[in-house]
Amino acid sequence: MLKITRSIAAAIIVFSLVSCSNSKSLSSKNVEEIFSLNSAPCQTSCPAFELSLYGDKTLIFIGEENTALNGRHKQTLTDEQFEALLGIIETADWATLNDNYQSKVQNLPTQKFTYNRNGINKRVSRFGGGPESISNLSDAILKFVEVQVFNK
Repeated sequence: MLKITRSIAAAIIVFSLVSCSNSKSLSSKNVEEIFSLNSAPCQTSCPAFELSLYGDKTLIFIGEENTALNGRHKQTLTDEQFEALLGIIETADWATLNDNYQSKVQNLPTQKFTYNRNGINKRVSRFGGGPESISNLSDAILKFVEVQVFNK
């Protein structure tokens, strides 16, 4: 009887260890966020939204104000949508951008970009100002997501 009890206890311990190691390996396979954009509201009708794009082609969009989509939306992009959105995002030369751009003009939205792809990990905060490659980037991304992904 004692031998059976020890065998059962050993089996439970082995099972517990295997279960823990499997759950760790699953959680370590999280898909990497390759781009995010947070466009904050301003005093007029600036669109306010958050967007995250992941390496598995998952797009998460949260419309807050002045967008065709309100609330949280999640979509797996087609290959064509994914490549087209990356094409828009990569019009900016992320490696050469400064971390921060400021304008003296008031009533502009603050935009925070994060780019993590092709060995480049860059965070850019923009309040107005900045090079042309990012000055209209959030508008182009918003229009693409509303029309090409969510058909709005």
